[in-house]
Amino acid sequence: MNKVIAIDLGGSNLRVALIDENLNIEKLILEPTTKDDEDLLYSQIKRMIDELASSLKIEVNNIGISAAGFISNGIIKYSPNLNIRNFDLVSLLKRDYPNVKIKLANDANCSALAEAKFGSGANYKTVVFMTISTGIGVGLVENGQLVDLPLELGHEYIFYKNRYFEAEQLISGTGIVNLARLNNLNVKNAHDFFEKVLSKDINAKRAYEDWLRITASFISNIQVAFNADCFILSGGVLKSKAIFLSDLQSVANGFVLPFPVNHIRLTLAKFNQDVGIISAASLVLA
Repeated sequence: MNKVIAIDLGGSNLRVALIDENLNIEKLILEPTTKDDEDLLYSQIKRMIDELASSLKIEVNNIGISAAGFISNGIIKYSPNLNIRNFDLVSLLKRDYPNVKIKLANDANCSALAEAKFGSGANYKTVVFMTISTGIGVGLVENGQLVDLPLELGHEYIFYKNRYFEAEQLISGTGIVNLARLNNLNVKNAHDFFEKVLSKDINAKRAYEDWLRITASFISNIQVAFNADCFILSGGVLKSKAIFLSDLQSVANGFVLPFPVNHIRLTLAKFNQDVGIISAASLVLA
């Protein structure tokens, strides 16, 4: 039976898990991700792999890695949320695990592939995956094949309140906190923000309308470019989906109304908050 050690290298958390061929999580270890230091980060990753393998008394044969950032030829060229550059993770792992099959891809690309083949996008031709979490990630699958491009659209620029911001500085989980502050509202996190929206706080309502407009225009621009059959959404911000998802779909479809593209269909990731770790395994199993 094929089993994979899956690594979800995210901007906030590092998850290492053993996944079976049916995409079941047998055991998972989670720690805050080490940032700013490639050597310390690799030491953390290796320690967690060894800890997992030792606790389950297994031999490491396959490793799949889903990582945030710009990736090329097994190298994380730049990960803004981790503040690392030219992190040659695959070479380091091959040095320490020479007989192991290793695959690495951008986290949003991994998640798009997993959801398109095994999850909520299985019945669609063109699938866009979008995570709204610490940052913003976008992946694209066409006819079951990953379009392996570094679609780091979260770093495209948006003009707001007389200055330019990266999109994820306004619409991601951390961006929402920033957006709220720009509207004279202090919140601890995205959940706190949406609770204030629900309570009809005046500043929260104003900031929410801006967040809806910016996020919807971001999604509609992707739709005009790729004409997706569905958008699959995941990430921590989706914990508040009951408050905003219907509004977001309605506003986004208003933006694309003049164009001959599909109606924007927003759906939730099948694998929910586990999509990062499941998608890492799917790189090897797909």
